Amino acid sequence: MTDVGRQRKHNEDNVLVKSELGLFVVADGMGGHNAGNVASALATRSLDNFFEATRTGVLPGPVPADEQELDPGARRVVAAIRKANHDVFVISNTYTQHQGMGSTVVAAYVSCETEQIHVGHVGDSRCYRIRQGEIEQLTKDHSLINDALALKPDLSQDELARLPKNIITRALGMKDAVKVDIRSERIQPGDVFLLCSDGLSGMVSEQQILDVFDITQDPHEACELLIAMANEAGGTDNISALIVRIQPEALDDVQLDGAELEDTRPHRIDELGATLPPAAVSVRERQLAVEEVELEAAASSDSERIAAQQVHAIADSGLRSQAQGAAGRAPRMAAVPVTDRRSRAAAGSGRYAAVAAAPRAPVKEAPPPAKPAKRPTEVRVARCAHCKHELFIGNRFCVECGAPIKP
Repeated sequence: MTDVGRQRKHNEDNVLVKSELGLFVVADGMGGHNAGNVASALATRSLDNFFEATRTGVLPGPVPADEQELDPGARRVVAAIRKANHDVFVISNTYTQHQGMGSTVVAAYVSCETEQIHVGHVGDSRCYRIRQGEIEQLTKDHSLINDALALKPDLSQDELARLPKNIITRALGMKDAVKVDIRSERIQPGDVFLLCSDGLSGMVSEQQILDVFDITQDPHEACELLIAMANEAGGTDNISALIVRIQPEALDDVQLDGAELEDTRPHRIDELGATLPPAAVSVRERQLAVEEVELEAAASSDSERIAAQQVHAIADSGLRSQAQGAAGRAPRMAAVPVTDRRSRAAAGSGRYAAVAAAPRAPVKEAPPPAKPAKRPTEVRVARCAHCKHELFIGNRFCVECGAPIKP
């Protein structure tokens, strides 16, 4: 569930639930209305597209040296987040109305085959694990205060109090490359994982989170309670909560011998008469069925609608290269992960926004965007003249009150 909170006018959070892929994502956008929302929506859409295109587990390009020791599932999460970062960066540097936008992200990939969860994140959106009545934060905020403590652990409370608050040191879209933190953990029946934006973690303590799961074991009701508690504490930011529960039958349904399932879908013939494996065909079909980011509804001019079309094109970039790489490989598909069967998403209008959209009709591919202009990558901090909130220089909108920032 995601909620606008009590002090913001627009919800810049986006939540993705793809149980069939084992993928769960929370993204917290920044940059003001029609910028922060675009960044978080593009980040979740890019992750969705990447996981759809890599169902066989084959990733494009060589494995970086620093990822050689990672589990294949962890490498998949890292590669997906890096792709999302590139997409947000390109749009931010191509269109003036989106300049300076960015997004945090926390993504969890649950693999019931290997009985592991892989959690990747950039920024201060968090993932908690609740196991046997205890809670543990699996992510570490990429914030100015945490970075200062890493360099000098003996900082006093007075010194920490003088540091700027709510300043994150890592986010999607700030640079063309980003360092992704990844953590892999074994899962157990009964484990609960909470992914949330800082609108929740900043208002609700860990003990309060535990109290919620003492009251109810239903993920839907738990999300409602957590959001209500954050709003009761002030609701100073957008609030998103995504709960993943590991059911016992989810692990029982997986083949214990680890055997792969043969792909029984028929092969296809391309326009040149060559036989194509199902993996390549599915990627081509996905190119023609890219889901739209819901930006047209908010667009008030032709230029904004064109920018929305470019978001769709950028989010789907790279699928052709993956189709070519998959065409020569044996058609195999892994057993589909089985996750929480009881989880539900609030849909339609009202207080809670929908977190998953049904596939739409095929859309024409938009022309490629112009080559992005070079920008300095140095991150500096300023204050909004309207509400005095600290923000990155380069944003066109204040991330706190939404007021336009004059150059």
